[in-house]
Amino acid sequence: MLNQINNKKFLFKLLKYLIIIIIVILIIKYRAFLSNILSPFLLSALLAYLLNPIVYFFQKKGMKRLQSVIMVYIIFLSLVIATGLFVIPKLFRDISTLVESIPSYSQQLQNLYKRVQEGYINSALPQGLKDIIDDNMLLIQNIVMSFLQNVADSIINFFSRIFNFIIIPVLTFYMLKDSEYFKNQLVLILPKSKRSKVLQLFRDIDNVFGKYIRGQILISSVVGALTTIALVLIKVKYSLTLGIFASISNIIPYFGPIIGMIPTIIFAFLDSPTKALYAAGSYILIQQFESGIITPKVIGESVGLHPIYVIMALLIGGKIFGVIGLIIAVPVAAVIKLCIRHFLKNII
Repeated sequence: MLNQINNKKFLFKLLKYLIIIIIVILIIKYRAFLSNILSPFLLSALLAYLLNPIVYFFQKKGMKRLQSVIMVYIIFLSLVIATGLFVIPKLFRDISTLVESIPSYSQQLQNLYKRVQEGYINSALPQGLKDIIDDNMLLIQNIVMSFLQNVADSIINFFSRIFNFIIIPVLTFYMLKDSEYFKNQLVLILPKSKRSKVLQLFRDIDNVFGKYIRGQILISSVVGALTTIALVLIKVKYSLTLGIFASISNIIPYFGPIIGMIPTIIFAFLDSPTKALYAAGSYILIQQFESGIITPKVIGESVGLHPIYVIMALLIGGKIFGVIGLIIAVPVAAVIKLCIRHFLKNII
């Protein structure tokens, strides 16, 4: 009788793990379809998570939950209006000019490629070396041309999908207002025997994940602002757009700064090689300031992942989920590490 009960428990656990594995496989397989449906809800949940500490701050001051949420929305709306008045018009002008100028930039790059090609073909270099240079120059040209085309496609795609996310403020409002309800529902789902341990795990995840995400937003905002100011001083076109791109790409560890620097160098070089040197120097100085001073102060070692695991997480996240995967790879890897640590702690 006891063996039958143990066998049933084992089969139940096995079935539970199989269901989890199947769900994970289905999520990965149909990630594009699920992304279109779940994106507004996931973005709303992330916004609610990031804004929740501010709501708690107002609650501690004596305001009710609903009043605190409304106060946060008033502040957030004020920031959006201020951004709309001073930043968005400039951003739209930059983007509009950039999209219109891409054919011209493509022609400039082709002309530059022809001049460089004529230079080394007519030189006294060995033919084998000329062939190698020719192959690599063609590869570089294709990469840059592809980059310019992807920039145009990404901008058009972004503005074609932006209206799908109008519902996000509404979803975020209800998630903030009824956060306790959702927490209670989650607690009820957890088995009573494991509830305290799982809640402790969630608290640890919140400590690591929240600190990392909020810290990265602050750091990236500083990098974006400094980059924009530097490019304005150097008089590089599309300084605001390039600064915002640098800010977003800076969230990605290791590879992000390089990704953010490439378009800056390209557009500065198309204007003037001297500007490209100044832009590269400015970007390197900003990155040194960010990695040497800002990041240790704001984030420190909150994630606690070895660089090898960070790079592995970035490669896996980028392969499966693209750009979004690169952005969320590190905090997700940190969460997985915490889950494994708690699991091992409870079974050993």
